[in-house]
Amino acid sequence: MKQYNLKAVIGAGAGDEGKGNMTSYFCGVPGRTLGVLTNGGPQRGHTAACGKRRHVFSHFSSGTFKGARTYFAPSFMINPMQFSREYRQLTAMGAAPVFHMDRDCRFTTPYDMLVNQKVHQAQGTHGTCGMGIWETYKRYAGGEGLTVGAYMAMTEVQRYRYLDQIRAGALARLADMGTPEQMREALALAGDERLLVNFMEDLEDMAALTEEGGLCGPEILLSYDNVVFENGQGLILDWSDDEEKAVYTTPSRTGLAAVSSLVEQVFSGQSVEVCYVTRSYQTRHGDGPMDGECPREELGRGVRELTNQTNPFQGHFRFGRLEVEGLHERIRRDFGDRGSRNTYKKSIAVTHLDQMDMSEELREETLLYGERYLVSRPDL
Repeated sequence: MKQYNLKAVIGAGAGDEGKGNMTSYFCGVPGRTLGVLTNGGPQRGHTAACGKRRHVFSHFSSGTFKGARTYFAPSFMINPMQFSREYRQLTAMGAAPVFHMDRDCRFTTPYDMLVNQKVHQAQGTHGTCGMGIWETYKRYAGGEGLTVGAYMAMTEVQRYRYLDQIRAGALARLADMGTPEQMREALALAGDERLLVNFMEDLEDMAALTEEGGLCGPEILLSYDNVVFENGQGLILDWSDDEEKAVYTTPSRTGLAAVSSLVEQVFSGQSVEVCYVTRSYQTRHGDGPMDGECPREELGRGVRELTNQTNPFQGHFRFGRLEVEGLHERIRRDFGDRGSRNTYKKSIAVTHLDQMDMSEELREETLLYGERYLVSRPDL
């Protein structure tokens, strides 16, 4: 039986832990390598540096610079507009990505994005990246969504009618959200025929670029030697069925469940390393509870942030001291969500050690893992 090299990269905080560079590191091995995007959508921003190249990955594996191909798993939400933008960026950097797309992927429309952004602007909240993730999730949960495969099987007329129906729903939502004066710009953009036509072209271009010219299923994982599952967000943001808690979570499973469901479906008798990633301190974007929060300056002069900046949708990037007991409990709970066909072992990665050293409590915590990665340089 063939033995595969299987890794899972999971954020142990609220995102922004350093998953991009850990994924890039795991992808830098001999053999055919596939990076799997397992949950969420392109609201992820995973920074990976390789030599002189640095990029914040949202739609492609953070192992792209190391030659890894990308697989969009069924649980990943595609955003064709953002896909096209990032594909062009990476191509210009000499790293044109090669990818496989699962036929059961959901996809976000520009109308989901517009409603998402206006909802939070009207409420004055900072709980989104403005990428339409929640609106996409709710649309599909309500039975108003087609998979990429189902959409591409339709005629051009059917595709237009499908998107026009989504547009009509968005226009109604926007009209109910405020006065016509407040929503004038959004209503004009949503109603613009060019937006719908251009989006149809983005979808067709994306499908045409798919490896081997077609959509696929999870069995594609068996064609590779190394498979690195790259989760988005972090355990603190894991989907909650509790309505009050769900306000500050993301509509996807951010932990091992997102990985093990695929692993158990495809593989048997394999060993899977599950790497939980944390900074040596805590961070969070947007609203929501945060233990140990404090001004950045209290953590030390070396603590800084190059990627995450204040923006209208997420607000300020927040800092805090890492609560190790909470970290330990999150990982303990998550690691229990495993299958039985394969063997799982956990490791831990502590990043940003060039900015702030580990506390003694965190150092002791890392000794509980079979493997630990202590990361100072962003390019590993």
